[in-house]
Amino acid sequence: MASYLIMTPPGAPADDERARFIADGFSWAAFFFPGPWLIVKRAWLIGIFVSVLQFLLLLAATMPGGFSAALLIHLALGLIVSLEGPLLIARKLSARDWTFRSVVPARDLETAEEIYYSNAEPSARKGHAAPMPADRSATGRPSAAAGLGFFESYGER
Repeated sequence: MASYLIMTPPGAPADDERARFIADGFSWAAFFFPGPWLIVKRAWLIGIFVSVLQFLLLLAATMPGGFSAALLIHLALGLIVSLEGPLLIARKLSARDWTFRSVVPARDLETAEEIYYSNAEPSARKGHAAPMPADRSATGRPSAAAGLGFFESYGER
């Protein structure tokens, strides 16, 4: 199961449709193609640097005795980008004043969107139901039988 970092644009409400869901986990595409993956994710400066480094590693691999060293460096570069690339993208958005909203563990992007938008504070958007109230006893306090915090409702309806 993957975790998704949710970030919204500057000044946007929590349930904004432009929210970015960034999968925080290993990316095979980033492992095999680290430079182009960074460029596609709009980390242009680092992506260009990594692409140039990959090209230089290809040139070094053609030299006598340079293949194994170039291969190890290329694998290390791919591993670093595939593991830390999503956090780099989140850090870049944060520098542009995007707001970090939540981390949602989910199987896929669609499930993460469902979980997040069902728990997000509703704004003036039409068609969104208000979140379900907590289970409360007659005193107005949360009842002890409500799950002691272990089995709380996480937006299920």
